[in-house]
Amino acid sequence: MKTAPADAGSQLASIAKPFAVGALIALCCWLSIHYMRQPRGLSSLWIASGVLAGVLATSPRSKWRACLLAAFAGNMIVRAINGDAWYSVLGLGFASTLDAFLVAFALTQYVGDVTDPAKAKLAARLVLGSAVAACAVSGVIVAAVLTGFDPTSSSCELVFAKWFTSHTLGMVVFSTLTVIARAQGKRLLGRPERRLSLALSVALTAITCMAVFSQSRYPLLFLVYLPLLLNALLHRFPGVFFGVTLVTAITTVDTISGHGPFQLIPNAGPTEPILLLQLFIAGACVVTLPVAVVLTERRFLEKRLREGERRYRMLADYSRDLVVRIGADGRRLYVSPSAKDLLGWDVSELIEPRTDLLHPDDVAPVKQALDALYATGVSSTFTYRARHKHGHYVWIEASARRVPNIESGGRPEIIYSGRDITHRVEAERALAENQRRLHAITDNLPAFVLHFDVNEIYTFANAPTYSGLGFGPSEIVGRSVRDIVGDRIYAEIKPQVDRALRGERVSFEIERDFSGQVFHYQSTYVPEVDSDGNVVGIFVMSSDISQLKRTEHELMLLARFDGLSGLANRFHFNESATMALARHRRSARSLALLYVDIDYFKRINDNHGHAVGDGVLAEFAQRLKGCLRVTDFAARLGGDEFVVLVEDVDAPEEPEIIARKIIVAMELPIVVEGIELHATASIGIAFCSRNTISRDALLHIADEALYAAKAAGRNCYRTAIVQDPDLRALSGVS
Repeated sequence: MKTAPADAGSQLASIAKPFAVGALIALCCWLSIHYMRQPRGLSSLWIASGVLAGVLATSPRSKWRACLLAAFAGNMIVRAINGDAWYSVLGLGFASTLDAFLVAFALTQYVGDVTDPAKAKLAARLVLGSAVAACAVSGVIVAAVLTGFDPTSSSCELVFAKWFTSHTLGMVVFSTLTVIARAQGKRLLGRPERRLSLALSVALTAITCMAVFSQSRYPLLFLVYLPLLLNALLHRFPGVFFGVTLVTAITTVDTISGHGPFQLIPNAGPTEPILLLQLFIAGACVVTLPVAVVLTERRFLEKRLREGERRYRMLADYSRDLVVRIGADGRRLYVSPSAKDLLGWDVSELIEPRTDLLHPDDVAPVKQALDALYATGVSSTFTYRARHKHGHYVWIEASARRVPNIESGGRPEIIYSGRDITHRVEAERALAENQRRLHAITDNLPAFVLHFDVNEIYTFANAPTYSGLGFGPSEIVGRSVRDIVGDRIYAEIKPQVDRALRGERVSFEIERDFSGQVFHYQSTYVPEVDSDGNVVGIFVMSSDISQLKRTEHELMLLARFDGLSGLANRFHFNESATMALARHRRSARSLALLYVDIDYFKRINDNHGHAVGDGVLAEFAQRLKGCLRVTDFAARLGGDEFVVLVEDVDAPEEPEIIARKIIVAMELPIVVEGIELHATASIGIAFCSRNTISRDALLHIADEALYAAKAAGRNCYRTAIVQDPDLRALSGVS
């Protein structure tokens, strides 16, 4: 637990030694027994327990056991020498040591350092409370021992009352005086320049007390309290120690000797003067101790206040921040020297109120902030611009609070500390400008630029997002990805989001219906990584590639379809024929290729021009498609040459039916630019049931069948049945 201060411990270290403690307690026991013992073995004022409690309370607990044993031994030795019975020696010695231990334990347990001036009030209250409780416990033990072993002793209640009063008074008085003595050390004699004053004050107390108690005619007891109070006021604890000690000694000796005002009680027995003596001594403590405690505490607080003010002043003087103390009248009571470095002004130039140093736009806000602080007392932080001595303005961030005016007790004051935040303000402005530029750039990009954090909450969105998502930036920021894109699209992009959150750069395409149209978007997710390598968010760039997709589709059509007829071109036919032959080999189903040519098409071009010829080709293609099944594939190889690929046929008659439909469809005249023309078709059919034929071979066989049809007079078809690469059967009708 807490120990006495170093000076007290070094000066009175011998008291904590077991032998010295035992000797001191023995002396106190002898004084109490010799001068103040009442009949039946009890003292009217027991000194030893109070002294022992004070010694224990100001000593390390490691020494308690030895001190208690030494005190118990000294107590028993004195009682034995005095002729007490063995039960009295043991029982009273144990009880006297026990109550001292209990009081010391309570003090160190709940107060700690009892010599700390800041804890003087708590220690005083605890001494009184613990002394009452401890002496009640020891009183019960003593009453039981004396009445149990000595039938001739007083009643149990009377024994308890005498023990309790004498030990409680002795405990309160002498434990306090012992703590004062150990705490004060050399200071108990006062400062050298005040020792004479202390001696005179104590002498006055002694003279007054001896004068009052040397006579038994006038109850002048109150006169003793006056010099005691003077001692407490002038010298605090040293005055209380010497004053109370002398008063206790003088009044006790005189009262026991039969002198003093307590003898004025008519028909008084031996008990009444002793009880009054106890009350008088207790009154002396009650009168002086609170005064000393209050004065000491006040001096301690004043010292702490001065120390705190000194430290605060030192911190303020050497702080780089501007520290200002403003009175209720607006006058600056203190300005830290840092004002010179911060604003270029000397402290003397800033003491008086100067609103001209504030930027004109900041005068009203600063006054409003200070008025609100005075009114509410709520600490506030505000910024303003102060004019530097060189003419430019410095941004100041001030943290202000209202504090009580402890010096004058008047209206509260304001203390604020301000720091130069010009660089921060410039950085914030630069950041804001960068943000503006960023928005200007991203808002004019033909893409959606967004950002969301690891919780999938949007933190940024550019203006074009409205056209793609239906929400503006202000509606997007702060909302979740799922909330903005909807459950269906969120389910599609969630795997990509998870990949990006794992640190991958992800690009993908997605379709979305918006305003009744289908849009295609290409999105790229770029992880945002902090300095520790942790992903803290995702940057999103999403571009509308719908036009690109449409262009790709148009290019695909141009690359695979004939622009004039709308049928597949030669490139597309080659792909489709290759895949059809592959299916033919797997399924072993027969297929047929129809090679179609317009009869005498060159004459039409030569006689009517290419425009009319193109019209004929377009109309021929439309009539050709009208003759086909859904599964059939038609293509224009070039010029007036067309082919039809027919899959999954069982006999040559099936493609021949298609050929006859084409021939019939061409019987009707074709009208182009008002010119009525007649065009017929010759058709060569290659019917293949084998699974080893190639595309070129199949086309060649169909071409040979076509020439056979032309040789037969045109406007007819011929069929070549492929059974063997070297054996072909031709058939057909006109």
